Amino acid sequence: MKLRPTFYHAFFIFAFAALLASCGGSEEPEQLTIPQSTPATKKGSDIPEEVKKLLTMHTCLGCHKLDKKLIGPTFKDIAARGYTAEEMVQLMQVPQPENWPDYPPMASMSFVAEEDLLAIAKWITEIPVE
Repeated sequence: MKLRPTFYHAFFIFAFAALLASCGGSEEPEQLTIPQSTPATKKGSDIPEEVKKLLTMHTCLGCHKLDKKLIGPTFKDIAARGYTAEEMVQLMQVPQPENWPDYPPMASMSFVAEEDLLAIAKWITEIPVE
């Protein structure tokens, strides 16, 4: 019977020591640094903030980037196709995989409000094509 209280005492002492060891740290608080913007960071700023909010909210940025190939074509590649904003909205709502055979089929964005799709499409049509 004496073994049981000894075991519990040892367990609590070990747990307390482990807690102290994990909570301990340097005497000086860690200094956080604010990252400075770099040319690579500024490159993404080519997307206007209001459009970027829509792209993020509707998960477009999960597959598309401005000028970097990801899962789907880049926004610049889409702009180079010369679609009108209305055509793009239609293609976002009812994707045509044969238009982009080198990419996986896009999921339908028919659940997204048409005015949001139109705002995104108008921005894409304004992207300068090289």
